[in-house]
Amino acid sequence: DWMKDFSGYVADMLDDGIQALIYAGDVDFICNYLGNKAWSYQLEWSGGDEFRAADEHEWNGAGLARTANGLTFLQVYDAGHMVPSDKPKESLDMLQTFLNGESF
Repeated sequence: DWMKDFSGYVADMLDDGIQALIYAGDVDFICNYLGNKAWSYQLEWSGGDEFRAADEHEWNGAGLARTANGLTFLQVYDAGHMVPSDKPKESLDMLQTFLNGESF
């Protein structure tokens, strides 16, 4: 299980108009949300400047979201590495919001 950098693929997908959702539980000690958040900020793609400039906002009382140009980063409150196990209702809401193309 070695780390591999797939950020170029994500950037290409975003540049091609494919939306992406990056989410992390804020009590995850395996893949902490701060590292995931930093990764999303440093992603180099055509909408990156707007994403970095976008405001963070509460999402359904379940997390903190930042969205711009098809990329959403969601910090899920009180969830660990297995967000769906820790927050099943919120995870379902998150996936339905994303899959239905609704805004965070």
